[in-house]
Amino acid sequence: MNGLRRELADRGIRGRLAARIEAELDDHLACDPQADIGDPAEIAERFAVELRVVRTRRASIGTFAALAVTAALVAASAPSHASAHAWAGLLILACAQIAFVAGSLALLRALRGGAAGDCRLAQRRAAIALAAGVGVAAGLAAEGRMLTIVLGVGAVAPLAAAALANRRALQLTPRAGARGLGADLGPHAALILFALGALAVAGVVFQGVAFEDSGWEGIIRGAIEAGGLGAGVVVLGRPLRLRA
Repeated sequence: MNGLRRELADRGIRGRLAARIEAELDDHLACDPQADIGDPAEIAERFAVELRVVRTRRASIGTFAALAVTAALVAASAPSHASAHAWAGLLILACAQIAFVAGSLALLRALRGGAAGDCRLAQRRAAIALAAGVGVAAGLAAEGRMLTIVLGVGAVAPLAAAALANRRALQLTPRAGARGLGADLGPHAALILFALGALAVAGVVFQGVAFEDSGWEGIIRGAIEAGGLGAGVVVLGRPLRLRA
């Protein structure tokens, strides 16, 4: 079909996939020359819409799976609080929380959304989650023990595979506006987000009181956690669409 390959390429569909689509349509027209399948632009757009949704969902699931593997490696490493570099533990903690929030929101939007803007947002959230996952891997390696170095390097492979899948989905998706956090968590999204943050702070406070046997230690840790969460909302609120 004249112009189909060009229209497909304009929408990010190239190579073997474009050749296969073109061959299938040519075969269909050979069987039914009178079939009304639309003009090349319409055909290319239909394929792009379907593929971007499928690939975005696949990439978001892959991202969540890669982050789960990374979390398992962190658990397996049992990093010591007395590591050679104190900042490594803080890097792991901060990036792990960012990865969890961004990865979860990416998966929610990918499963619930289908418009170009929703797909683009899911892809951006997945990219942020994967970048934070790399931060976790770097923190593991920076712990300086042979076990943590090996586990940190091992986390890179699933994260890289998920990033490649996310990039393929991104190539099919034009820039477009996306719905806000209400599309993920409902009309009370802000309240839910605040409640989850408060629960995280309360958990840190309890941990400090229970395991360090110090009320002040719990309060200090809770204040640090609250400050970190606030900074995360300020820095990543727009990219993740936590706020307008």
